[in-house]
Amino acid sequence: VMITQSEFMRRMKDMSELSGGQNFYAEMPNSFNLVVNTSHALVKGIIEGKEKKTGEKLAKLGEQTAPLEKEKAELLKKGEGKKEEEVPQADKDRLEAIGKELEKAAGERTKILHKYGKDNKIVKQVIDLALLSNNMLKGEELISFVKRSVDLIG
Repeated sequence: VMITQSEFMRRMKDMSELSGGQNFYAEMPNSFNLVVNTSHALVKGIIEGKEKKTGEKLAKLGEQTAPLEKEKAELLKKGEGKKEEEVPQADKDRLEAIGKELEKAAGERTKILHKYGKDNKIVKQVIDLALLSNNMLKGEELISFVKRSVDLIG
């Protein structure tokens, strides 16, 4: 796993810090890219573990959302080429309701995956190694990383 940052943004933020932070780039949030080598054995193990631990829950969620996705696609196709005012209000309301249900399901999916990642020491270790390689792991997180490393080795 590698964490990268746009060279342009990094330089603009650095220059902004030198000028006292009084410029547009100082106000912008940090933005990073996470690159994962999915061919690596460790990452494959994480993915297999995810399937074992969350596969059933995610499959049930998928079964629940599949009919909603299908209905949404049908409603969108039905309204294709029509002006906003030509689409029946019932269809608009149903699309909105489906959108909310799908959003709720996506939130549940994220929660399931987040819990798996949070409970998996290897996931946290891989992320912390990427942070450490960029000097972004400091303080309490660095102490946790060292303790976890000792636990994983021992």
